[in-house]
Amino acid sequence: MIDAENLTRLLGHLPPKTFHELVVESFRTPLTALDEKQNKTEQRAAMSEQLLALPIGKRKGMEDEAEKIMLLSDGPGQDVIEGFRELIPGLNNRTAFAALKTQHERAYWLYSNNRKLFTEALDARQADIFRQSSICYSGFTAPPQLNFHVDEVSVAKFRSQMAEKLTCNVDDVAVQIFKRMRPDAEQGEDVDLYQVSIHYNRPPEVVEKVENSTLKNQEIIRAVSSYATYEPVNGHLEVLSRDNVGREGLARLVADVLLESPITGERIPLKSYDYQCLAGDFSFDLSTEPTVASAKVIELGYSNGENRSVVMKIWAKDVDDIHTVAKKLIGPTFTFSSHRLNYARISVRTHKAAGERARNISIVMRDENKCNIKTKRDKDRALCDRLLARWGLVKEIGNEQADDTITD
Repeated sequence: MIDAENLTRLLGHLPPKTFHELVVESFRTPLTALDEKQNKTEQRAAMSEQLLALPIGKRKGMEDEAEKIMLLSDGPGQDVIEGFRELIPGLNNRTAFAALKTQHERAYWLYSNNRKLFTEALDARQADIFRQSSICYSGFTAPPQLNFHVDEVSVAKFRSQMAEKLTCNVDDVAVQIFKRMRPDAEQGEDVDLYQVSIHYNRPPEVVEKVENSTLKNQEIIRAVSSYATYEPVNGHLEVLSRDNVGREGLARLVADVLLESPITGERIPLKSYDYQCLAGDFSFDLSTEPTVASAKVIELGYSNGENRSVVMKIWAKDVDDIHTVAKKLIGPTFTFSSHRLNYARISVRTHKAAGERARNISIVMRDENKCNIKTKRDKDRALCDRLLARWGLVKEIGNEQADDTITD
């Protein structure tokens, strides 16, 4: 099913009985009963054939839902779910959830048994992957240790003023507020994070479709989502939104109504990843991170400006460093420092700890200002943030400008 990547992945990861249940009960799509005489591979193949026979539109709807489940099945998604598991009502439910073997089964269980909690977890996952992205992120400084007002009156007031700001009906705005824990980037200790998820309908738009061999217009309404987070420990009020409403306006509304404290408009600077220093000999200072055993550059890449690029790779356990290997393979006079790097990968090896085995964590930096750490598990991201700052590979680049000009 090349048009349904996430649905195909779920088919491969979930037990056949569980996937059959997902399609029949959650997606309301009939499938023939599983043949108990078949093995798992044969059962999956049989279900795949039936899904391929469905209309593309029906399969597309299922693919959209499967994507949500997959988002809560990766490392960052499971970190979010871990923070929500104590909110699962009922001891029996929590026990059943704890007994599940894989991350895909846990994400599906939440999707199937508590859709409200699943949606809140998905909101948290979506917000995390966009943090520090200038396309949709703005950070503001608010007073620390403020009370976050989640009572019905405050939420109703916020929703009403949000609808007024959007010039739409109150019923077209949905607001969800919850609290979770996340590791602090400086110390790694868990701190409170409050998140406001705002979903609202766009004005109706007209699309064309063919019906009975005739081209007709069809009106559809799309929902848009924005997120605002507040960390009492440092007063950071962050907004994640790609619409043209204005992120500063949304931040001020959250501060005025839910924090009951105005903000000055002072921004949290964005981060810039500068890894050109890795083109020469570089020493990784690990003195402040007792959980880290070693760090090594295992990949470096550059371009010659003629649509040609070179990426040098070595194993993390290679006895030589990447500069020595490059001289052996390319030539004794070669140096990375004579080129402008556009790609780097650092392998960080952790010590074995209680409840966790030793692991390799990859930090990838590419192009002008892209880094993979914002999509990692919360604890790994906090560790990588500290390491990059310690090594001087990340710096603040000042306040961003003209948020309100950014649109979808």
